[in-house]
Amino acid sequence: MLEIFGAKKPLHALGVDIGQSTIKVVQLRLEKEKVFLETYGEIALGPYSGFEPGQAVALGDEKILQALEDLFKASKITTRNGVFSIESSSAFISMIEIPNVGDADLKTIIPLEARKYLPIPVSEVQLDFWRLPSGGVEDTEAKKRTQVVLAAVKNTTLEKYQRYAVKLGLENPMFEIEGFSFMRSSLRGDQTIQLFLDIGSQYTTVLLIQAGIILDLHVVSHGSQNSTIQIARALALPVGTAEETKRKFGYLGDVSNPFLQEVMQLSSYPLFGEVARLLLTYERKYNQVVEGIVIGGGGARTPGIVEAIKETIHTPVRIATPFDQIEVPAFLKDMITTIGPSYMVAVGLALKKLKQTN
Repeated sequence: MLEIFGAKKPLHALGVDIGQSTIKVVQLRLEKEKVFLETYGEIALGPYSGFEPGQAVALGDEKILQALEDLFKASKITTRNGVFSIESSSAFISMIEIPNVGDADLKTIIPLEARKYLPIPVSEVQLDFWRLPSGGVEDTEAKKRTQVVLAAVKNTTLEKYQRYAVKLGLENPMFEIEGFSFMRSSLRGDQTIQLFLDIGSQYTTVLLIQAGIILDLHVVSHGSQNSTIQIARALALPVGTAEETKRKFGYLGDVSNPFLQEVMQLSSYPLFGEVARLLLTYERKYNQVVEGIVIGGGGARTPGIVEAIKETIHTPVRIATPFDQIEVPAFLKDMITTIGPSYMVAVGLALKKLKQTN
């Protein structure tokens, strides 16, 4: 089973989010039942492999550790109570239906049932699961089945992050699938069913969430970097300049580049179209209407993205604001509002450590 809770509540906590193009850290402090921001930071991974900042790269352990050490030093990280995010591409989450048995028998049945759904052998993953509420079902036949959310993480992924933790000197490190961290920092007590989109540079994680429970997770192989590449090609710009142009103007367009808005819309359609398809699939599967969409990740900072999504998916959209529940110094509030969507996983990770049960 994946360990969800530790044994002691720390006063300081660190969230480490190793993404596709950047690493982000957030250090929080718990004092008198309030959570305070102590420090935060972000480092681009592209330059460690000879690429531009903002580009997704695949680095080996040595360069990732170097980037982590550089970021810890620059951000003045002091605590060693840390939680690492586990990338969605190395995880599996889905609702399954199995015979309604007791908890003891459930532990035996889950590994057997998981073989029907997992794309890799059960021996290569760590499993976790939780029942869904029955909702007061009275039908006798329906009571014979129970719905369970199944989560799995590759052993190799956990081993990799454990190595990082040891090298960095973290004490009793914890690990969490990034979708759970996103939900913890961005959910606002809504009981309706919603989609959460973590728009990274290389891929986007789509989460279906209801009342604090992740029902489904899909990884879409389109991210914000697709727009950067298309801008570079269409407007004959260097990749670095294309990235800056996207971040500055986004879907709002630029009068000096009349084709920019069109390029942004066309390059994003594969992502938005796939999200629209998943939304309909989820509504049919769960027989419920998705009431809203919450977006986070670096891609959520692109100007005009809320309106762009609404043009394809006619559902209310809001941008994640993870720092809303944290006391932030007044001089940082404007900056935090701008960068907030990028830090929703790192904030959620640190909150996990602070709010763990005794």
